Amino acid sequence: MIIELREFTRVEGNGKAEIVVENGEVKNVRLKIVEGPRFFELLTLGRHYYDVPDLEARICAICYLSHSVASVLGIEMAFGVEVSEEIQLLRELGLIGELLESHALHLYLLVAPDVFGYPDAIRMATKHGELVKEGLALKAFGNKIRELIGGREIHGINVKPGGFGRYPTVEELENIERESEALLRLARRAVRLFASFEPYGEKAEHFVATDGYLLGDKLISDEDDPFHYTERIEERALVYSFAKQSRYKGEPFFVGALPRLLLKAEMLTPTAKRFFEEHREKLATGYVSYNNLAQAIELVYALERAGEIAKKLLDKGIKGENVPVEIKEGEGIGYVEAPRGVLIHHYRIDSEGKIAYSNIITPTALNHAMMEASLFKEARKLYGEADETALVQRLEETVRAFDPCISCSVHIVKL
Repeated sequence: MIIELREFTRVEGNGKAEIVVENGEVKNVRLKIVEGPRFFELLTLGRHYYDVPDLEARICAICYLSHSVASVLGIEMAFGVEVSEEIQLLRELGLIGELLESHALHLYLLVAPDVFGYPDAIRMATKHGELVKEGLALKAFGNKIRELIGGREIHGINVKPGGFGRYPTVEELENIERESEALLRLARRAVRLFASFEPYGEKAEHFVATDGYLLGDKLISDEDDPFHYTERIEERALVYSFAKQSRYKGEPFFVGALPRLLLKAEMLTPTAKRFFEEHREKLATGYVSYNNLAQAIELVYALERAGEIAKKLLDKGIKGENVPVEIKEGEGIGYVEAPRGVLIHHYRIDSEGKIAYSNIITPTALNHAMMEASLFKEARKLYGEADETALVQRLEETVRAFDPCISCSVHIVKL
């Protein structure tokens, strides 16, 4: 017998799951990414490097800036380009804006209905309208930062190899510093709300993140020195999914807000670190449901860090100078932390500055095996103990805890 979870609700993109039951026992789970195949690696082949970050920004509307920055980092590594601290800080600020926008959308509009027992945020707003307004305010501020750094709220084209097309003004940075401080009280309340989540899903055994909080040169894990993904992570195609599945040393692993906190707590801002210490014991259990709480703590981190970056840039003064890029044959990997976890853009570039090889691995593809393991655990625990409606509800909540971006994940077809 197969129990089918039809298209997941309150997630980005189209996904399904099949629960295989034999002799009254759950035997297998298949997480099916059914979003149509997309060909971004193929689209970049033969293209001039300068055009590629703008093209990669079209992969996703929610996390376009993560794709742009990862693409630029991979290109700059291939050419041996080193940018200024100002450019690095501005890229980090853009990623912070994206994290704010994405986490607020996920927590307040997609997950909060589970907390209060509503089918969607619209009906939840009838009783909890103020909460929805707070979420929308955080989301709007994140989009404001994204527009400032990326050029547009969606599919921006301002992030360039060697710098930016346009740099922010003093007045714009002053507004960022001021508004980030004003919104902190909302993020603090979010932590208290999402701290109530009970543990469910699988307990992750392995965590992977970038070696910087939102940008990195390599990856780190709970057991290894910094490494490149090619040394530890294996991708494989599945017959039932349009996304590859990744494993760390042959095992499922977890990327996202919870792994970031557990692996990089020392990098957190003061208030975010206090919240982490307060909830460290439950977060350290590794249950995937605590990714929601971790995202709430990251809202606090993002607002504090945005203010820190704006102040630092204002104190130093904006120069707005791009770094020259010299074309040469090379290979580079760009690592960033998208809101949902590690994002990888890997390129080889020929002597004419054209892309000869491209590989993109997204957080949802990296988490695919862990998502299946979590669904399997919950299905085994609840099958026969709960009715099918309650079973499906819990399985959907388990998927939502990963905050999957399914459209990003489908990069598998080789022609």
